[in-house]
Parts: sequence; structure tokens; C-alpha cells
Amino acid sequence: MRARRRLPRPALRVTAGLGAGLALSGCAVTAPADARPVAPPRAGHGPDATISDAPTAGTYSGSGSYETPGGRQRIDVTVILADGVVTDVRVDPAATNTTSLRFQERFASAVVEAVVGRTLDEVAVDRLAGSSSTGAGFMAALEQAVRDARA
Repeated sequence: MRARRRLPRPALRVTAGLGAGLALSGCAVTAPADARPVAPPRAGHGPDATISDAPTAGTYSGSGSYETPGGRQRIDVTVILADGVVTDVRVDPAATNTTSLRFQERFASAVVEAVVGRTLDEVAVDRLAGSSSTGAGFMAALEQAVRDARA
């Protein structure tokens, strides 16, 4: 009689994971019978709205906040738009933590090159100038500025 060869544990996990994934791929989510239709959002509003639904020309300001190991920080942003394109951006560091303030200052120096000349849909700032958290605050401030301009 021939001895059965055992698969190494990682191979078993991969095989089991693939089997579970294939089994679940046929599942579907259906709405409950009592679900009510949702009214379509107004232009420029709702979950599918983008910040490019903003007015095409003007100067807009906003503040964004984000979490850091040193606590919640704030950043202020002013953006100038012309024909849907960012023509200038100014970041005013507003951090209360000295380390975060240093990162915001470095971010402010680098963000102009990353943003100016792009449409709002193209602006997606994440990690920049060694700052991994400031981009989230910047994007929140930019979205607030454009949202307030629409109001």
C-alpha cells in the first residue's frame, strides 16, 4: 500500500481558502421585501458626488482634521479654481503638536507641485513629503472648501 503524502500547512490553508472563496462566489445579496426606494441625490450631492461638481472659478477655503499618534490635528487649505482646474493652493499649518506642525510645513511646501494644474477629480493627495497623515486632512479640507462653495 502506498503512503499518502501530506500537504504542508500553508498549502492546506491556501487550498481551504480557495475552496471557501469559490463556494461563496455564488452568493448574492438581495434587498429585503420591505425596502423602500431611495430618492436620487441632487446633482453634486450624495455618495456618488465628486468634489469636481463644485463651481468652476473662485477661491475657496476649508479646514480638515486627521488623527496622528500625537492626537487629532487640523490643517487649513485655500484653493483657487479656474475652469475646473486648480491654479493655486495654499496650506496653512494649524497643528497643535510640534511634530505634526513640522510635517504640515513640509507637506505645505510639496503640495503645490502635486496639485496645481490638475482638475479636482485628479487631485488625490496621500503620502507627501514624508507625511503619511496630513494628506487625509488636506483632502478633507479641500472637500469642505468646495462643498461650502456649492452651498
